[in-house]
Amino acid sequence: MKNYKNKMYKKKIIKNKYFKILALLFLAFIFGVVILNTITKDKQFSESENRMLAKKPKFTIEKLLEGRFSTKYEKYKIDQFIGRDFFINAKSHIDEMLGKNENNGVYICDDGYLMEDFKRPDEKYLNENIKAINDFSKKHKEINQYMLIAPNAISILNDKLPKFAPIINQKKYLDDLNKSLNDKINFVDGYKALNNHKSEYIYYKTDHHWTTLGAYYGFLESAKSMKLDVKGNNYNIEPVTNDFHGTLYSKSGFASKDSDIVNVYLPKNKEDEVVVNYVEEKKKSPSIYDSKKLQGKDKYEVFLGGNHPLLKINTTLKSEKKLLLIKDSYANSFVQFLTPYFSEIVMVDPRYFYEDIEKLIDKEKITDMLYLYNANTFFSDTSLSAVLNNI
Repeated sequence: MKNYKNKMYKKKIIKNKYFKILALLFLAFIFGVVILNTITKDKQFSESENRMLAKKPKFTIEKLLEGRFSTKYEKYKIDQFIGRDFFINAKSHIDEMLGKNENNGVYICDDGYLMEDFKRPDEKYLNENIKAINDFSKKHKEINQYMLIAPNAISILNDKLPKFAPIINQKKYLDDLNKSLNDKINFVDGYKALNNHKSEYIYYKTDHHWTTLGAYYGFLESAKSMKLDVKGNNYNIEPVTNDFHGTLYSKSGFASKDSDIVNVYLPKNKEDEVVVNYVEEKKKSPSIYDSKKLQGKDKYEVFLGGNHPLLKINTTLKSEKKLLLIKDSYANSFVQFLTPYFSEIVMVDPRYFYEDIEKLIDKEKITDMLYLYNANTFFSDTSLSAVLNNI
């Protein structure tokens, strides 16, 4: 009996040492991660997610009290977490081996499509944005204002989704948004525009954006509200790559047999010329296309080289009409269709814009305004109200 108690006592001591060692190793790991996160240089781009990562936001007391700084700082810390790409890829491969048809918010769908899930909007931010949009429209009654919120593939191509996928009805939120806006804002029915062409190649299979054809159908519907004459528009449609694997391919980690084709629409009217002014980068270009981006991974960036806080497009049109385009990346492949109708198009991406929107409107003498987002981005946006309220 004594020997048995001695053996149990020794086992208990060994077990306690084992757990102490594990605890020390765990603490060392946590401490090491904290140190590495502190000293490691921030990354600009995630190969795994195929997107630009959040930069460290500029601190001001006003942004801190309003909550905008905290939200952006949290996103920055998540994006810059050490080994982020490794952990995302490891989880994706494990899920694929287990036969899962969803990973990281992306579904494997019929006909080679990958589709991003639509998450229920945060009511607080959504209501703040709607109030800011309505207040802004009343403040600027002299500006013609329009809104196009493009539905995502998961809404239009829902017949391709896996069976029993728990999908939230995106169209209902679009309809409710339309009802929430005041009469000053003309709401463009993007759902109708795209649903009428759902059998066509209007969304990329491996990326979350609409294709240039999808953007064109969105433009035609917008033109009706904006009273733009589209009869004289003719384009040469040129494929610039047939080897595009987009954000959903990277984000999900799921292998896809298909790659996407990226087309550009070149106006046949030789007088439809532009000068693109990349304000923050302090450079200009005679084209909205950046062919160098075709050599990189995110080939959708051929449109304007990706997203920018502030960008100005000057056209050859002799007119006083000037458009302010409040946008996300869906606008990058859309704006090419607007250049025949405005002498200047000012593009503002609220996710990166920290300047005075009122001064910008006064300086550029804006006559028209278009909100152009995809639904996923708009209903998860935390920046728009702050920009419109000039916070």
